[in-house]
Amino acid sequence: MSPTISSDHRLGARASATQTGLADRTLYWGDLHNHNAVGYAKGSLARSIDLARGHLDFFAFTGHAAWHDMPVMPGDRHMKWVHGFEAHSQHWEQTQHMIEAANVPGEFAAFLGYEWHSSHFGDYCVIFPESREELFLPDHADRLLDFAESRKALAIPHHVAYKQGWRGANWHHFRGAAGGRGPTPVVEIFSEHGCTESDNAPAPMIRHSNGGRSTANTIERQLQKGLRFGFVASTDDHLGYPGAWGEGVVGVWAEDLSRAAILDAVRSCRTVAATGDRIALECTLNDQPLGAELPYVRDRQLDVRVDAQDEIRMIELIRNGRVIRRHFPEDESTGRAALPGRAKCRVQFGWGPWADLNLGRVCDWDFDIRVEHGRILRATPCFQAAPFDEDRRDSLQLLSQNTARVCSATSRVNCYGEDPTKAVVLEIEGAIDSRVVIAMRSPTEMSCEASFGQLLDDNAVEFTGVFTSESIIIGRLVGPSDTSAAVRWQDTGEDSSRTDWYYVRVTQKNGQMAWSSPVWVDAL
Repeated sequence: MSPTISSDHRLGARASATQTGLADRTLYWGDLHNHNAVGYAKGSLARSIDLARGHLDFFAFTGHAAWHDMPVMPGDRHMKWVHGFEAHSQHWEQTQHMIEAANVPGEFAAFLGYEWHSSHFGDYCVIFPESREELFLPDHADRLLDFAESRKALAIPHHVAYKQGWRGANWHHFRGAAGGRGPTPVVEIFSEHGCTESDNAPAPMIRHSNGGRSTANTIERQLQKGLRFGFVASTDDHLGYPGAWGEGVVGVWAEDLSRAAILDAVRSCRTVAATGDRIALECTLNDQPLGAELPYVRDRQLDVRVDAQDEIRMIELIRNGRVIRRHFPEDESTGRAALPGRAKCRVQFGWGPWADLNLGRVCDWDFDIRVEHGRILRATPCFQAAPFDEDRRDSLQLLSQNTARVCSATSRVNCYGEDPTKAVVLEIEGAIDSRVVIAMRSPTEMSCEASFGQLLDDNAVEFTGVFTSESIIIGRLVGPSDTSAAVRWQDTGEDSSRTDWYYVRVTQKNGQMAWSSPVWVDAL
């Protein structure tokens, strides 16, 4: 199965700013850290580019490049890394050409990069503004950061909360600051490794062999010490799937879709880190945007706007590491979508036989989603990496204002986070008698449907065959009062001798999260 990838699903998918501090900027989504077989992961670079262009606005390919202080592993297992680094180095010339060809200003931004590992210094993803660059692999972080600074490149620390000496960040060599000063304006708060915000944040770091989170190395502790940086999330996906849902994705508030504008947004920390669902988040303090540094002011007005992909559980304002405000949209919600009108509907598919039955398989899906007597305003894919296959490439196409086509594959075998499902989030418009209809061609010919009126209170679950077969769910309609919010909070700077920092954290009821980069108010 290798259907044509179309970018038409982006129709209406980009959020435009409503707040003064972000005026004339658009929220673009991408992945700045991912892998494939140009290194020691899976899949061709051509496949990675193809998938990235299909559902992201930008991406940086950051192949495994070097690990100068790598330990010798039992059974020579370290040779996996050695061979991967050789493959990356040998492909470097071709990588540059492919990234240059993939970059189309105004349509898709592709960046050249690589990942530099170190047990002592931690890992960095180096991301260049141009496609022709030297593959510089020093044995010290300071030399790497000097090089990045000389090339006007980013150097983004990865899985920072691991213990120092075990590839956690070595903050003694950190050179980040808000406002674009230094090569490290942002750090990863989330990836497939887990969440590095604090030692008790959701998504503990349990998937790898580096141990769990070290309290002293978490992001929260570095901000408390006075370091300044914004937040990004990236997948670190090893199945050649940039932007794989659930592994991390970053939103940037940029002036346009070009390399220069994207990098300017990252350097200025106008970034939103999200776990999977693309939660549009605006945050300003006294009309200054996320990432800003303000001189001391006693009276502070924080304006937050959220457009989520599902029901919002809560929005939190964190000041100096403590939650000082919470907003619960359901306190003001009507409890159901208002029809006629707009709503969001998640169509989820997958499941299938569990591993104990020894019936592991890949299920290929090909179906249309139609909205009868209504229309599709936006379609956002929630596609994960697994199952891996060079020729299987998820796609979502908007065929018309009321029809979307989905071509995908699901499996319980080797799926990320043991989640054998994928989904599409639709923003739709219609009335009580409008209908969502699934017309399926594969894995079997069948149809299922439900009216908007039915979906106000119930979802629709259908199976593709007998017991152990896969299933598909048309989710309940979720109205704007549950998926969006605009909040204004007032705060007072009581201690003028102290610098304060603020950021916003959003949690949906389905567990998906997003963080805004901090805003700083300096001491007198």
